[in-house]
Amino acid sequence: MPSQTEIQLAQEQLADFPAYYEGDYKPLVGLLIRWGASKHEAEDVAQEAMLAAFMSWATIQSPKAFVRKAAYRILLRSRQVAERETCAASRVAQDAMVDAFDANEDLPKYWRMMRALPEAQRVVFALHHDGYGSSEISEITGQPRGTVRSNVRHARQKLVRMMDPESTRREVSHGP
Repeated sequence: MPSQTEIQLAQEQLADFPAYYEGDYKPLVGLLIRWGASKHEAEDVAQEAMLAAFMSWATIQSPKAFVRKAAYRILLRSRQVAERETCAASRVAQDAMVDAFDANEDLPKYWRMMRALPEAQRVVFALHHDGYGSSEISEITGQPRGTVRSNVRHARQKLVRMMDPESTRREVSHGP
């Protein structure tokens, strides 16, 4: 349990925080916007960075540097999460498109598309489509799990382009 002196010292140190917050919050939001964040995203990231500063206030030597470093990391992390979510949604849509293709309905087209894939992608994708996970496919083929995931992703993208040639044009003209 902290002593009365330690509590009083902590309170004195924290007394400076509101003034710092008032003086640096808006410039931090502006910086985040210049880094490419939306106003709403910048405000959220700034709040989270300021909270991190508040929690570590007694040990911070340079508050502006601390808050900017924290804000940068928080912004990167939020963008990585958003990117993963976008990629996952795209994979779900691509899988639905590939699953909708009934190989029994147009067997020659199915075999033509599968033969168009490089062998490593064809083998991995067939196993994936049969319900095997990356670890299982890795054990079966001897490929590292990362390579398996990459081959599945590339095979899926090629099959989608073969099934819908317009998707390539949309990606080129409108971005990912």
